[in-house]
Amino acid sequence: MRIVSWALASLIDAGLAVGVATLLCGLAGIGDDNADAFAFGVVGAACTALTAVARRRVAPPARPTAGRVFAGIGLLWTVLVLFGAAVYAGTGSLGRLDDALVESAAGFSTSAVTLLDAAEASRTVVLFRSATGWVGGLIAILIAVVTMPVVLRSTALIGYTTGRRGQDLVPNASTGIRRVLILYSGFTAACVAAYLLSGLGPTDALVVGLGTASTGGFTGRVDSLAGYGGGTHAVAAVGMLVAGAGIFVIWWIVRGRVSPLWRSQELRVFVLLLAVATAAIAIHRDIGWGEAGFMAVSMMSTTGFAVADWTGWGESAAVVLLVAAGIGTMLGSPGGGMKVMRARLLMGSAGGELRRQLDPYALILVRRDGETLTRRTLDRLGGHQVAFVVLVGSGAMLLGISGVSLLGSVWGAVSAVSTVGPAMGEIGAYGRLEGLGRPGRLALVPLMMGGRMSIPPLLAGVGLVLRWYRVAVRQSRFQSRLADRRHARSESGNDDG
Repeated sequence: MRIVSWALASLIDAGLAVGVATLLCGLAGIGDDNADAFAFGVVGAACTALTAVARRRVAPPARPTAGRVFAGIGLLWTVLVLFGAAVYAGTGSLGRLDDALVESAAGFSTSAVTLLDAAEASRTVVLFRSATGWVGGLIAILIAVVTMPVVLRSTALIGYTTGRRGQDLVPNASTGIRRVLILYSGFTAACVAAYLLSGLGPTDALVVGLGTASTGGFTGRVDSLAGYGGGTHAVAAVGMLVAGAGIFVIWWIVRGRVSPLWRSQELRVFVLLLAVATAAIAIHRDIGWGEAGFMAVSMMSTTGFAVADWTGWGESAAVVLLVAAGIGTMLGSPGGGMKVMRARLLMGSAGGELRRQLDPYALILVRRDGETLTRRTLDRLGGHQVAFVVLVGSGAMLLGISGVSLLGSVWGAVSAVSTVGPAMGEIGAYGRLEGLGRPGRLALVPLMMGGRMSIPPLLAGVGLVLRWYRVAVRQSRFQSRLADRRHARSESGNDDG
């Protein structure tokens, strides 16, 4: 008898991917640190075997409800982070459980903050950290372009609806999953090959390639990409640009379709914003155009690579990079942020409201790639962005309470929710967390996961937890009243006796 559950089916599929990745990392570490290689290999083999067996007994429903899908997404990310933390702590890769939790959350959320150092960590551990980011990026794309628009048939959630271009890439769920996996894997292989040609060794090329394709930004080095040459920087810049543009752009490029690239309003706005950010940063005399362009695409793709300590570039450059990180990537990208399309539509909606103040009877239309959006869709878009701002504000307050400076709190909240990682203040340009206290590190975990889940699944997960809490409270009160009645009856019987 098969169990029908969307959450369990998704969790098993993700567990299978993580298990295979863990097993491969263990095999790749043979000859470097055999103890780590053996531990990760055993964990990966066990996870792969268990999920492969469970996959035969669990199937997703044909028409899952939105609430169950959103709750399942929250459960999926939570279990993945707990699994990663258990692997880090259980194998001794990180001595403390809280550090293991932070590292795991950073990996699966594709945030470029870390406590690991490639000079001290084994090859297996470094590869596993990169693999968690790659799996996290893959799941993020599948949720955005397959689960939401196809499984839920949702056309009102801006950021998940993909219109005609989505139907071209994802005509149905099974075909969409297969195509996304092929495109994402092929793009990753191309990045790794390009890094090899730029002069990196096999391990470094694989680690940086996985971090580029997933926008995870992990390199294992204390100075990110600053210690590499210009060829590596050029490959990273191009890779981040494509990764930030998203899976649809990769699909169009692979198929040789130039017309969708020219017609895409989102792509034009994405490139325009990158150009404006680069020019605004390069105005400073001490900042070259190459470094300015690299950091602009690094922040806007939410990858978090760095070729220099940009925290010393001045306040104006820092503001530009903060805005770029907040806006984020295009739809269908493994990166985070508000998304370029949402930001453009918000500006269009705000402009329409201003015009309506002058002419209450004016007919104002907001379009996206030729499609007119309804008022209900725009209202949901506004609600989504209000929730995003509230999450960032709550995160800044949480970091401030944890002892982080004002600058570090604001920057850290935006960076964590946008899944960038590096930030002004205590975290720094290279995303090293040694300068951040343990309360501050733990405060980053819900922010990174909240940004990775996105707003609708996050709200649904919180609602589900609150509902479970209310049910538990009601049951507790009922049991307490029942116990009181029994106690009263027993006392009454004793008095009669």
